[in-house]
Amino acid sequence: MTTPTLPRRFYKTVDIAPVETGFAVRLDKATPKTPAKKPLVLPTEAAARLVADEWEAQTETIDPFAMPVTRLVNVALDRAGETRHAMVGEIVKYAGTDLVCYRATTPASLVAAQAAAWDPLLQWAEAQLGVQLVTTTQALAIDQPADALARIEAAAHALDDLRLTALAFANGLAGSAIVALALIHRHIDGETAFRAIRVEEDWQAERWGRDPDEEKIANARRVDLIAAERLVSAL
Repeated sequence: MTTPTLPRRFYKTVDIAPVETGFAVRLDKATPKTPAKKPLVLPTEAAARLVADEWEAQTETIDPFAMPVTRLVNVALDRAGETRHAMVGEIVKYAGTDLVCYRATTPASLVAAQAAAWDPLLQWAEAQLGVQLVTTTQALAIDQPADALARIEAAAHALDDLRLTALAFANGLAGSAIVALALIHRHIDGETAFRAIRVEEDWQAERWGRDPDEEKIANARRVDLIAAERLVSAL
């Protein structure tokens, strides 16, 4: 497979500036556009600075995969308004088969590791969102309470476009609406979210070692979860 050629860095300076709708990222004093040609403007100075720092970190070429916050912002600005219903629907779909609800029966050490990582998240969801999901040790999918899924849907719809995009992104990475919601509501950080979705993999690695290729893929997921956390924390 041919590696795509990255565009060369075409700008010398990066800064941010206040504008009527928030804070604009600027390259050589001009505001860049998203893929859909919308100005790269964020609602807070801190969020604009995060994006600006990613542009500044580019060297001779521009690598979009090294700019996870910028990618999230582009999606939020370009697509969240039009695809909000679909994004929320996908989050609810994941909640119906949420990772944290499917538990091992043996060995005892894995059962304990899952409980330690996941039970507090379910308790938080019940206390803060009124969401009470059912756990199981069955391999087959179970039906979750309609009220719980409706509450998750309402919680997602209540978010602005940037936070909803971060939630949908984290949801897909985690395979868990509960982990994603805890992250977006800043109950946990990106590293904790990553460890929560890696309970079984970490348990196996402690016994049989880690696979370098798999670890590389996992680390990319970790970076993206931390990016979602950083964006939400800056809003």
